[in-house]
Amino acid sequence: MKKLLLSIAFTLISPIAMANPPSDESIRELMTITETRELMEGAMAQADQMMRATMEQTMQGKEISAEDRKVLDEMRTDMIAVLDEALGWDAMEPLFIDVYQRSLSQSEVDAMLEFYRSDAGKAVIAKMPLIMQNTMGVMQQRMASVGPRIQQIQDEAVAKLQNKSAAQ
Repeated sequence: MKKLLLSIAFTLISPIAMANPPSDESIRELMTITETRELMEGAMAQADQMMRATMEQTMQGKEISAEDRKVLDEMRTDMIAVLDEALGWDAMEPLFIDVYQRSLSQSEVDAMLEFYRSDAGKAVIAKMPLIMQNTMGVMQQRMASVGPRIQQIQDEAVAKLQNKSAAQ
């Protein structure tokens, strides 16, 4: 009886355990069709714009010399370079391939490829940049609304630290 149960369990589990992982080539094809690289590059550009807008809002009403403006612009440029190094396509593509291979089977990737080649799939791909742009816009608005609160928290923390060191 134990052998029969083990045999049945193995038969049921085997197809799940032995599902073929998708090939690098099929994942790259999926990422090409879905314009993943372009979406990521667009998201990075949006992040740059969001960072710039946040910096402008933070500096609003404050006197900033041309020299200080240059330092802030260099800081933003350096921050974007770090983000691009860590999150740019060259860094992320191998990670995406690994995640897809651990998460999907070849048949699932094949089905996704079939969908994205369909009219409905092409429509999703075509509209995705707009969806991402609108999402980033909403996020930027949300960040703008919390920016002053974040600044207040930072200012209060700095004041506490200054008071503490003045008391010592």
